[in-house]
Amino acid sequence: MPCEIIWEHKGVLKRLSGHVSADEFVRSVEAIQADPRFDDIRYVINDFSHVSSHELDADLLQELAAIQYGAQASNPQVRAVYAGLKNDPELAQLLQSILIGSKRSVYRVALFDTLPQARDWLQGEMRSAWRSGLGTRASTG
Repeated sequence: MPCEIIWEHKGVLKRLSGHVSADEFVRSVEAIQADPRFDDIRYVINDFSHVSSHELDADLLQELAAIQYGAQASNPQVRAVYAGLKNDPELAQLLQSILIGSKRSVYRVALFDTLPQARDWLQGEMRSAWRSGLGTRASTG
């Protein structure tokens, strides 16, 4: 699986392509969470736009939820975003049922058909978080 990890201003874009094995996907998650920059990010976008096949299943997603539980201690603010799912409705349904429906993920999880949709949603999330922070500071000062 070619996996390109791109560190952005407040997050990470993980571009996946070709065949995504279970082990490679978990290693990419662990690599991001082990990086010192992880403590300061607000999102991770997992872009599946160029994935031809994958080994993600319910067991792997439950393992992923456990890994996220540990990482939450260093950064509870992360949004886990999955984009490029329009060509794989089965993966979208699996992510929906395991990470969102069962509430196993400690992070806010969002699913999108395209990367631009994911970025639009993240912009709104960041604006909302910024406004909430301003309101909190104003009320304490």
